[in-house]
Amino acid sequence: MYYVIQVKTGEEEKVINDINRFNTNRSESFDVFTPTRTTLRKYNCKYREYTEKCFPGYVFVETDDVKQLFFDLYWVPDFTKLLGRQGKETYYFTPLNQEEERMINILYNKDDNRNTKISDIELTEGENIRILTGPLKDIEGRIIKKNLHKRKITVEVPMFNRKVQIDVGVNIVTKTN
Repeated sequence: MYYVIQVKTGEEEKVINDINRFNTNRSESFDVFTPTRTTLRKYNCKYREYTEKCFPGYVFVETDDVKQLFFDLYWVPDFTKLLGRQGKETYYFTPLNQEEERMINILYNKDDNRNTKISDIELTEGENIRILTGPLKDIEGRIIKKNLHKRKITVEVPMFNRKVQIDVGVNIVTKTN
């Protein structure tokens, strides 16, 4: 199951390193990551690839032992809070639901080091987009906006029990009329 930790923006890598450092003696290790995306930016008339964080200020942890995660987080100095929901008398750490986990696994695959690669697209008549390759190919999300000059598409997907807009880098392969 995936749990989300809120941390200070810019301190994500430090928190990931601290969690891994304090968890070295445990038999159960956590998959701790910050989702990133690769985008194209134009610099000196050439497009270059850049990597940026998708959710600044948040760290994701995949584990089945949330109790051990909570105790390990006690030793992390920059830890802010483990996201959950408030009950009448207690606080519950809530994992992401199955649909959200599916989106994380599609967009931020373990095999790609939790980085969303650039999707190849084809522009058709009327500026419609057909996704040829990449992580967006299997997503049922809705395309909110497209900025083809900056080579980005904003997709709306269900996450954190609400609709979240995620920017994904695209490469225009062909343009048909």
